[in-house]
Amino acid sequence: MPKFDESLEQMLDVYIYEEQQLLEQLDDILMRTEKEDTIAPDDVAEIFRIMHTVKGSSSMMGLTNLQKLAHAAEDLFSIIRDKPDIAYDKKILFDLVFQASDSMKSEIDILGDESAELTDFTQQIAKIRAYADVMKSADGQQIKSTLPQEDIFTDDEGEDILTLKVKYAETCAMPAVRAMLLMRSLGRVCEVTKTIPLDINADNANDIITANGLYLKLITDDKDAVVNTAKKAIDVDFVEWVEKPKAAPKPAPQPEQPAPQAAKTEQGAAEKKKSSPERGGGMMSVSLAKLDTLLDLVGEIVITESAVISSPDLKPFMASLDRFSTSARNLKKLTDELQDVVMSIRMVPVANAFSKMNRVVRDMNENLGKGVELVFVGQETEVDKSVVDILNDPLMHLVRNAVDHGIEEPEVRKQKGKTEKPTVTLSAESNSSEVIITVEDNGAGMDHNAILAKAKKQGILKKPESEYTKQEALGLIMKAGFSTNEKVTNYSGRGVGMDVVNRNLEKIGGKLIVESELGVGSKFIIKIPLSLSINDVMQVAVGCMDLSVPISSVKEIFKADMQNVVYDTDGTQLIMIRGKCYPVISLPQYFGVESGVTSLDEGIMIFCEEEHKRVCLFADSLIGEQQIVTKPFSPVLGQYNLNENGLSGCSILADGSMTLIADVGCIINKVFGK
Repeated sequence: MPKFDESLEQMLDVYIYEEQQLLEQLDDILMRTEKEDTIAPDDVAEIFRIMHTVKGSSSMMGLTNLQKLAHAAEDLFSIIRDKPDIAYDKKILFDLVFQASDSMKSEIDILGDESAELTDFTQQIAKIRAYADVMKSADGQQIKSTLPQEDIFTDDEGEDILTLKVKYAETCAMPAVRAMLLMRSLGRVCEVTKTIPLDINADNANDIITANGLYLKLITDDKDAVVNTAKKAIDVDFVEWVEKPKAAPKPAPQPEQPAPQAAKTEQGAAEKKKSSPERGGGMMSVSLAKLDTLLDLVGEIVITESAVISSPDLKPFMASLDRFSTSARNLKKLTDELQDVVMSIRMVPVANAFSKMNRVVRDMNENLGKGVELVFVGQETEVDKSVVDILNDPLMHLVRNAVDHGIEEPEVRKQKGKTEKPTVTLSAESNSSEVIITVEDNGAGMDHNAILAKAKKQGILKKPESEYTKQEALGLIMKAGFSTNEKVTNYSGRGVGMDVVNRNLEKIGGKLIVESELGVGSKFIIKIPLSLSINDVMQVAVGCMDLSVPISSVKEIFKADMQNVVYDTDGTQLIMIRGKCYPVISLPQYFGVESGVTSLDEGIMIFCEEEHKRVCLFADSLIGEQQIVTKPFSPVLGQYNLNENGLSGCSILADGSMTLIADVGCIINKVFGK
């Protein structure tokens, strides 16, 4: 059964987005103020505003469970706002609000699922209300709203103005919202000129309407239609016309003294206001789905542009197509600018993903008592929005693991002589092609020999123990079902998590690198393409295979001179470049493909740098520079471990053929080790 009627379905995406933003803001404020002695009045007001907004939006959407939960949380801070000196237990207060925030987030996440029933928050609301009563009775009295005394009728009210009083049922939790909906319905049968209270959006509007009723000043020729419309509105108890009392005789007016200066001032202010330029909104929200579609279209434009410019049909005529060549260059320039603009629109700081980890660490500290401090470095680093969304789950797993069994218990740290504060550091940096996210802890570290022994016991090893390097042994923790924890906790020990993190990263061309020193700590390095779409590559031929090397890894391309080729004691080929020797990796040999090129001076050298390591990749020939739309490998190919063997993805070229994308860093580590 649908949760919303058709008129509200189109508003669901906007509602979900806005509520998620508000609840993130709420968590940020709560995290920031939790350790302070008191909550600043501005923070109290901001929390109240957030809950008030969530309450109103949820009521508009007909989500009474969320509306009532937000209303209950709002009341807690309404009490503090009205009586700043009132006594309360801050831990109890914050626990209740954090739980309410979590419940609202979970409920919002399932709103799009028609099969999921709305959650009943009755018990949770009762707990909040009970503590609100405790707070109210802390100084022996109930807090009551101060309702302004308003005159229903004014002297300048015209004879054609009618007054309608609407009284809502006592069970109506949001009469102000119902009033707005009623006014919208009445707009079809009358003209509403004024309401009492004057501002229905005011914080105290609900209290005023509950106590006094809603008064509507209106003009109509059909009073029956007005009454019938009002009676049919939601939660309306009764409706009645209120007659204007007869005016008492007024004394004769006294002549007014002129006030030319005041008039002049008012006139000048009016003219200044009139001459002031109107300001329009400078920002707007755009659906990410639309940006995804736009990026896909840009990718298709890039491919089509390449297909047109590189068409083999044009090659015999290129010498005489000067105007075509000029237009082609201009087209490429415009396409590049369009791509840059679209990408810049999608760029957001990784702080959006990092900040969510504050809450994870806070809750784990409450349960585990480890007092872990979360540190951020480089959180202003910007990446594609889709990358940030993908980072949320991996970061959640890694941070939980770091706090749960990376950081030792306080007594254990004390016994080891560790005096520094237990810390988990999230850092971010980016280069021209990828973003690097690091999760590092100063905890116990991992014993790679113990991991090998555990993996052998679980039947995970694929070769003898002695053949595993330290890096390969640490990488075993990412195998499905592997866990070093003997005890299952709320956060780890079930053998799931790291393998899921690794698989999800591989799906989008990313990878996870594990580093650890026993007794010092562990470091998990996530590498994800800066953009999951269009990238510049250098195409080379490797036997019968077309391979694309990211331009970001290429420093130089040249033909080898055999006089500069030497060998080290292990027989590794080295090539001399400007007085320094660099190892040579033959791509045909690495990928095991047949090649007609046997000598280094017959092929092409690609001088690359990755992770501060420099090598020369040897290929058959150079095809040329190209822009490609990067696609991850299908999960069907997962059994071949392509990402672990030097390939990060693939792409379709302009002529319809496929190219594989090289992972230079992985190739270097595979050949020479970490």
